[in-house]
Amino acid sequence: MPSSSQTPEREAERLRIERDELAAAAQRVAVQLQHFMDDTTDPGTEALAAQYELSRILSLLSIDTSAVDEAQYLSRFSATPSEIHRFLANRLPEDVHLNYQQAIGGRAVEEAAKELRMEANAAAAEGIRNDLTPGWLRAANFIDPMQSGGLFPSELIRFGETGGAR
Repeated sequence: MPSSSQTPEREAERLRIERDELAAAAQRVAVQLQHFMDDTTDPGTEALAAQYELSRILSLLSIDTSAVDEAQYLSRFSATPSEIHRFLANRLPEDVHLNYQQAIGGRAVEEAAKELRMEANAAAAEGIRNDLTPGWLRAANFIDPMQSGGLFPSELIRFGETGGAR
C-alpha cells in the first residue's frame, strides 16, 4: 500500500517498475512455454492458448526491462560502488539518495572521530605530543555527527562521474 506522503510521480514510477517486473516475468514464462511447445509433439490446446494470450498481452505493453536486468546483473560478489550508485540514482530522487549517503557517511565520520579521540587520549597518556591532543579532540568533536558535526557528504557523491571510488 502506498504511503500517504508519496508523491504521484513516485507512485507512478513504483507502478511502472512493478509493471515492468511483471512483464519481464511474463516474458520468461512465455519463453519457457514456447520451449515446452517446441519440444513436445502435442503440447495441447491449453498450452497453445496460453502462449497466444501471453504473446498478445506482451505485444500490447511497452516494457522497460533495464530495471529488472540491472537488478539481476548486480551481484553481491562483484558489484562496484559505481554500479550500485547508478542503480540507486536511477530509482531514487536525489534528496533521498543524498540522505542515504549521509546516513552512511555520518556513521563513517562518527567512527573516524572516535578513532581520533582514542589516538589523542593514548598519545596524551603516553606523554607523546601533549600539545596536539587538545587540537585533535576539538577536530574530532567538530566533525562528529554525534557532537553536532556536519552532514557528510554535503552533496550527493556521483561515483564514476565527479570522483568517488571506482
